[in-house]
Amino acid sequence: MPIVIRALPAGEPDAAHPDARVVVADEPGSYPCRRCLTDAAVGDQLLLLPYDPFPGRSPYAGDGPVFVHADGCAPHTPGDDVPDQLRSRLLAVRGYDADSMMTTSDVVHGSLVEDALKDAFSDQTTEFVHVHFARPGCFACRVDRC
Repeated sequence: MPIVIRALPAGEPDAAHPDARVVVADEPGSYPCRRCLTDAAVGDQLLLLPYDPFPGRSPYAGDGPVFVHADGCAPHTPGDDVPDQLRSRLLAVRGYDADSMMTTSDVVHGSLVEDALKDAFSDQTTEFVHVHFARPGCFACRVDRC
């Protein structure tokens, strides 16, 4: 199934947001940057910011927390390779139709994300999928059919 994985589908989070916080990664594999879709290295500075991944209106829209490297990073190049940061975490996989209404949802270990995406897109009304880190509930990335 041809897919494309996208970081930050609604554009960059607002670094000047009054609720933004600067944090320093103090544990490996614990600070997933949503811009480059890699985990920050210990000692990296990140911004913790509110972010709404829906580019349009939806009852499911709303800000949630995301990390991005504070000093910038190379943005993730949209493609079909599943980033390593997804493979080691528990994920919520949520499909949406053209009106941004939920069509399907599941919670899976990241090692099974391809199967969950295939299941989500087996519903022909599913236009896109949002993947969230299930435990904290943070948005991870968007997946589209090609």
